[in-house]
Amino acid sequence: MNLLIISDLHIDNGDNFGTFGWNQQEFIDRMEAVRTQFLVDRVVLNGDIFELCKYSPKEIAAQHTHFISYIKKHDVVYIRGNHDIKHPDACNHLLIKNSSGKTIYIEHGHKADFINGTIIGRLMGKCFQKVLKVLVKWNMARRMYFHFLKQNDGLECRTYNSYKYLRYALHLLKKYDVVVLGHTHKMEVHNTYYIDKKKQYINTGSCSLGRFQAILLDTETLEYTPVIMKPGFTRNLPHHTYSPAPEAVI
Repeated sequence: MNLLIISDLHIDNGDNFGTFGWNQQEFIDRMEAVRTQFLVDRVVLNGDIFELCKYSPKEIAAQHTHFISYIKKHDVVYIRGNHDIKHPDACNHLLIKNSSGKTIYIEHGHKADFINGTIIGRLMGKCFQKVLKVLVKWNMARRMYFHFLKQNDGLECRTYNSYKYLRYALHLLKKYDVVVLGHTHKMEVHNTYYIDKKKQYINTGSCSLGRFQAILLDTETLEYTPVIMKPGFTRNLPHHTYSPAPEAVI
């Protein structure tokens, strides 16, 4: 089975505080192109698909009816993240066992840290988001906010402690053969061995801020293909300019 795994879209209501950065039809077209080219059997939405920490479900649905209809139409697995933890149709993780007995474990990955992985931490984060939502009404604060995102959200560097999530994945790899996480907005792959068995940790990166990063995973062979499209970081425009990275497959 061929999986298309994406995470961290952070779909918003289209205001100046949102970080999705896509025209919804353009994003659907991108997904369809990948699904068609690589004969994808199932799409896995690995958490933080909707930005429910900033907006209500009604606000998001009003702006993204086509995307919501699209994912309901297809055989999509929805895994909850820290920003959409209360999504009614989401599960906590996905576990797949192939015909040779190899196991693939997919979860968002927010459980690895205190702020996003605990109730108290998420409440703190939600309060911060509410304050920030008020501050970005001022142009200067909004420019500072998006400048910070550009510097710290994987476009140039990432301040997340990646080792913390790698350590979390390595713990899971004692039990599973492949572990797929999101959450950090940083695409990476690590190969290791545990008791002479090859293990693999994959992070799907992010589809927010106009990026399209995804992992194609064959559940039988455990072979993966990264899909990476770099954005032009431009706010308040219906479309962005994209240039393929060397690893891009479309």
